[in-house]
Amino acid sequence: MTSGEPGTSQFTEGEEEVPISLNEYIEAETQLEEDARAVLGSSDAQNCSYAKGYVKRQALYTCVTCSTEKGEAGICLACSLNCHDGHDLYELYTKRNFRCDCGNSKFETKCKLLAGKEVVNTDNKYNQNFTGVYCVCHRPYPDPESEDDREMIQCCVCEDWFHDNHLELDSDQAPADYEEMICVTCVRQHAFLLNYGSSFVAEKLSPTDEKLEVSVTKPEHDCKNVKQETSDDAATDTKPGVNDISDDTGTSLHDVNSQSIKQEPEAKLCPYLKTHKGSMYTPRTLFMVAEWRTKLCTCSQCVQLYREKDIEFLLDPEDPNHVYEEANVENADGDGTSYEQGMSALSSLDRVQQVELIAGYNDMKENLVEYLRKFGSNKVIRAQDIQEFFTDLKNKRRKLSVPPSSCS
Repeated sequence: MTSGEPGTSQFTEGEEEVPISLNEYIEAETQLEEDARAVLGSSDAQNCSYAKGYVKRQALYTCVTCSTEKGEAGICLACSLNCHDGHDLYELYTKRNFRCDCGNSKFETKCKLLAGKEVVNTDNKYNQNFTGVYCVCHRPYPDPESEDDREMIQCCVCEDWFHDNHLELDSDQAPADYEEMICVTCVRQHAFLLNYGSSFVAEKLSPTDEKLEVSVTKPEHDCKNVKQETSDDAATDTKPGVNDISDDTGTSLHDVNSQSIKQEPEAKLCPYLKTHKGSMYTPRTLFMVAEWRTKLCTCSQCVQLYREKDIEFLLDPEDPNHVYEEANVENADGDGTSYEQGMSALSSLDRVQQVELIAGYNDMKENLVEYLRKFGSNKVIRAQDIQEFFTDLKNKRRKLSVPPSSCS
């Protein structure tokens, strides 16, 4: 299971514990902490995100307990902790341009954190992940009926997750070095992406190949005949449709509604919107190299196409998941991981205090593991639950430290 993959399961009933070394345990816990910081770093655990409108990107959950026939719904981190405490939840990783649904018409109960929400969030977009299934196989993750825990990769366009063996690849292996993936279904819907050529796509590598070094350059055919405009300019343009004009070779426009794409009089069709023949133009899963989005054509025709297909987010430098995660990590407190902070504090103690502290830590860990087992694999653990654990642990220690009332 890779960073950011959907679904979590900390304890499974009846599962045998596999012994690991202390270093392995610390590394695993540190990685989990870093992953959580990357995904949840910008999320507010106390206040519903609804007031922020359609958030550019945020961590989302869907509540199985509260699901109704009124359609899919997504809730923010704060609502998952405060309004849906004790419920069965699916973790959805992050989604773009989404407004928290908690308490609207899709739920039987109101949001506890924020009143007065709209009946429905009309601009929210939902996929099958909101029902707990992923990929073209429409299975949950992890899949209780499968012993093959294959890697899952998220498509940066539809935001669904796919098993690497369900991406219609020539081999059973994804490239060794890529920044984002676009699934074959999305490529079929947005076939103009194939016109950018190999400079945008990472090559498939074998495990023995060296790391791929790719520098993204402008593709072979540049859009020189079409005026570069902002999206606002394209929106107000009212000139004849592109399909009313053919290029020198008579190549027709594909993927575009001729009534919505406009251009300057007598200008040629943007090369990135033409149809082409050949194996390199056959729809396939694309593994995109770093900074590929910055090289997308922004002429008036292409910008209008992105708007028509509702994929303008491809031009937003803050949209990619890796940008979101990097910003969260960068903005996190600079005190290091909890392990690093703990080791720093431990080194300042004398030997006797260190031994006592380590013994106390081992006792706490055993009690905490036992306490967490009652939550199962789907229930979200609240801050109040952890506080309850430490209160109980403190009371137990107080009882053990109370001297007898009399000595005999």
